[in-house]
Amino acid sequence: MNTFLERLFSGERDAILVAAAAYFALAGVCSLVHMFRLSRWPSVIGELHEEGVKLTGFGGISPDEREYKAVVRYSYSVDGLSYENDCLNPWIISVTHNLRSLLQLQFRGIKRHGGTSVSVYFNPRKPQKSYLDVPDWPSMVLVGGTFLGSAALILSAL
Repeated sequence: MNTFLERLFSGERDAILVAAAAYFALAGVCSLVHMFRLSRWPSVIGELHEEGVKLTGFGGISPDEREYKAVVRYSYSVDGLSYENDCLNPWIISVTHNLRSLLQLQFRGIKRHGGTSVSVYFNPRKPQKSYLDVPDWPSMVLVGGTFLGSAALILSAL
């Protein structure tokens, strides 16, 4: 191990590539584990109070420099206790003015039950933590493939 670290810190190309591949592989595995756990959360029916795209913070002088994010607000009950939350999904996505229409795609993951009724996925150990959209198998395959594919691509350069 010491010789690998010595080679890495001395800037040897192969050691850097192996370290980068290990980083991508570890990040991929950690992401997949987290996504799998989220996909197993139970759900309840809640009420959606707000849904939209809003300007966040202060933008630049030009409209092209302003940032936007998807905004939701909903309420739900678990074991007789009421909760309110504003987390759409576990990913924090902020885009510029020109890409703000892409934020509408985030709302497609919300399971609607007519009117303002939606599925709310909550952490069984901490019911106050919840999302309206949790990862499904296609997104897990995409993320896993991206990270592990990157690691394989890096290793192929050795």
